[in-house]
Amino acid sequence: MEDGVRDSVLEATGAVIRGMGFEPVDVEAAREGGRLFIRILIDREGGVTLDDCALANDLIGEVLEREDVIGRPYVLEVMSPGVNRLLGKPEDYAASTGKRVKVKLCQPFEGKWSFSGVLTDAGRESFKLELGYELLELKYESVSTARLDPELPW
Repeated sequence: MEDGVRDSVLEATGAVIRGMGFEPVDVEAAREGGRLFIRILIDREGGVTLDDCALANDLIGEVLEREDVIGRPYVLEVMSPGVNRLLGKPEDYAASTGKRVKVKLCQPFEGKWSFSGVLTDAGRESFKLELGYELLELKYESVSTARLDPELPW
């Protein structure tokens, strides 16, 4: 997606999203079946419900239409990032301190491509994972993907 569209959507809707008590997590744009989909991921402490997403969708849609941010037909979807939330920015890591994460690397480290552990610290350049028996420090630039990896009760 063009950074300009992403930035425009975030700029136009960020205050409304925060005003409803949510945090804008990400904006995605994708062409599917010839249609443009704009997906806005929102979250807050304790998570979001389907009703939260529906309310946010209505208000965000009004703002995008009034401001004519997209400039062409689109389908708007507002959703939760889910329990396996993707971590992208250092701020995402910092907000997830104390939670279990799964990290996939760009290149293997000590013969392994991925690690799961508890995120204990997140700085500007790197973060630390407690693997149970050792503490591993990784630079953000070495990470291909990182997601929350909660231990679910079932």
